[in-house]
Amino acid sequence: GAGIIKKISKNDDTQRHGITFPKDILESVEKGTVMLVNGCSLTVVRISGDVVYFDIDQAINTTTFRELEVGNKVNLEVRPEFGSLLGKGALTGNIKGVATVDNITEEEDRLKVYIKIPKDLIENILSEDHIGINGVSHSIEEISDDIIFINYPKNLSITTNLGTLEKGSDVNVETLN
Repeated sequence: GAGIIKKISKNDDTQRHGITFPKDILESVEKGTVMLVNGCSLTVVRISGDVVYFDIDQAINTTTFRELEVGNKVNLEVRPEFGSLLGKGALTGNIKGVATVDNITEEEDRLKVYIKIPKDLIENILSEDHIGINGVSHSIEEISDDIIFINYPKNLSITTNLGTLEKGSDVNVETLN
């Protein structure tokens, strides 16, 4: 699912993000819960009503969190318990870097996203590998130089923040190999 950033408090090296959670996800979190927020593993530090707070420190310089603003939509996932059986493409929350959306096209039931991957990451990515983009895992359809192409089902643009992406948007990247 997805939440909306309601509040951001900034210090020199840290930020605290308050995110309004949908009811179904809110029911499964408590203080200390480890979550994936835009693919990054974070721990719940406070809950006030339907707003859940996370402190972001190390991830500020290696993710898109420093660019986020109040009102932005973020992807949310409760991290599975240790030992849970996961399918191919399971995310760990260890963001490898930031990439940039190069192009997006919409078709009847597909959202085609082209992402320019930094050179230090592209070397370890193969066509048909799974990759996490803002916490949404999917297989890569094609690689051309430093551009990957992912063909998402269009309904993911409703339940995640994929529908808010546009050319030039920065995204968190997690390689799954």
